[in-house]
Formats: sequence, structure tokens, C-alpha cells
Amino acid sequence: MATDYQKTYQKYIDEELNGASGTQWMTADDSRIRWNGGGDVDVATLSTTGLGNYDSSKTDGSAYPNGAVTARWTPYTLEMDRGVKFALDRVAPEEAAFAASAENVVRTFARAQLAKEQDTFRIHKLYSVVAEDEDWEESHLVPFAPGTDSIIEKLCGLVQKLESDSEQTGGFVAMVASDLKNAFLQASADDYNTISFEQKVEINGVTYEHVMMLNDLPCIFVPASRMHTDISVQSGRGNQGAGGIVPASGSKRIYAMVCAWDAPMAIARIDSLKQFGPDENQLFDGTAIQARYFYDLLVPMDKVVTIGALVEGV
Repeated sequence: MATDYQKTYQKYIDEELNGASGTQWMTADDSRIRWNGGGDVDVATLSTTGLGNYDSSKTDGSAYPNGAVTARWTPYTLEMDRGVKFALDRVAPEEAAFAASAENVVRTFARAQLAKEQDTFRIHKLYSVVAEDEDWEESHLVPFAPGTDSIIEKLCGLVQKLESDSEQTGGFVAMVASDLKNAFLQASADDYNTISFEQKVEINGVTYEHVMMLNDLPCIFVPASRMHTDISVQSGRGNQGAGGIVPASGSKRIYAMVCAWDAPMAIARIDSLKQFGPDENQLFDGTAIQARYFYDLLVPMDKVVTIGALVEGV
């Protein structure tokens, strides 16, 4: 039976991202996504009307006011169209040594490169959604100065603001720059808030092993290099040969990003995958794996109110 390499490699990537990505919990459920080929997808949306008055005098079946349910598939074209080519030494694809080598390459790529790129893109996208919204930009992007401001006071204040504006209590997740961990450690003994470290928490089906809980807010520590207001997407060619996504010139740091767990909808997958064995590959004496990877982050308009950030020099 032929190996479905696309499905196999996607499985390796997903497993690695669950452990290495601070934003993998944002991934949308497959039932909400319909792929149309390439970067075109349909996304399921559902809405209902509110309550009306019950009329006990009605005996003809109209005592209950009519409600409406709107379910639709909305088309999107994913923003990020990326690609990569792996080169493996001469080992036939049907041999066990090839399977082990290919798995190691794909897992290393996902853990070391893809997790960083997608985290950087997704956190930047959440920031941009708020920064472009006139209703919430001023109040939900809060200035923070390390060494001067209290990270706990600022973060708790932001969560309280998001809860008030969204009329939603609980259900928020924070992604915090990892170089602020010591600030929480130093403050944990003296602060009246409840702070606990190294907690195991499940968020939207993804389990994180080293979460800090600030009262009832799960905080995922993310490398500071992945949290910036402006980014530069590298082409992977010429002087951008290292690929990936890096902070743009003049970018400001994001110290903490907070949002409701159901606000972001991350979509990502391998679309096209080609594999050429040593006897087919004309470029070198080995196997070439070429993969095209699409991804994006969508936020429903009514969920922007649940997103906020602590940002450098806002």
C-alpha cells in the first residue's frame, strides 16, 4: 500500500507544534473549515437572534416568539502561501532508513522553524486586528515599561478591561514574553494575586505543560522574539535565505497578548506535496521533498473586543 506522505508529514508537524508552539491552541476545528484547493477555504459561521417575550395568551402555537439561526460558509483566501524543499541523501523512499530520516527532518523543521514563524505571525495578526479597530485600539493596547510598571497590575487591569467591554467573564488566555518570567517570580510572594507556575493546562484541545496561572488566567510563556508589532516575511531567497519571519525595522515589543480562547481561528496545512526519489530527482543524488504550506489567522468582527495587549511605548 502506497504511503500518503502528505497526511504522514502533516501528522508529524501537528505533533511537534502541539509541544513547541505557543499559539497552536488557536487552531480551528476541522468541522469549521472546508478546503477548496490551494489557499481558498470556506469557514463556517453561526449566529442566532436573542430572546423575545413569551405570551401565555397565545394558544395557536405562537406563544414563543420566532428566533432565527443563520449558518453560512464564508469564503476566504489565506494570506500566507509558503513553501520549502528538503533534500535527503540517497536512500530509497521504500526503505526504513528513509522513513526515519524524513520524519526527523520534518519534525525538526516544524519544531525549530514553523512553530516560530506561525507564533510570530499569529501574535502580530492579533495585535494588528486591534490596532486597526477605532473602537478598541486606544483602550485595549496598553503601554508597558519593564522595571517601571508592575506586570501583574498591568496584566490584571487589561483582563478586567476586556471582561468589562466584552461582557465575558473568564475564558481568556495570555501569551507573555518569556523574559518577563522572573518579574512574576519576584512578585509572586508579595502580590495579593494567586500565582502558580508549571501548571498543566488544556486549551482548546491542546495540552501545555509549563503554564503559569495568574488567578484564573492561563499564561503561556512565548519567546520574546516572536512578539512584535511589525514583522518582515522573509522570501527564503538571496539575502533572506534563512527564511521565516523576523521583527521589522522599528517594530515595538509586545509584552503580553490576551484574548478569549475562541476569538482567534488559525488555519494551516500542507496543500501540495511532491516527492522525488533518487532515480527521479535530476538535481542531486538523493530524495527531494517539496511542500507548499498555507496558513492564516481569522478573527470574527464581534470577537475583536476580547483582544488586548501590553505594548512597548504605545
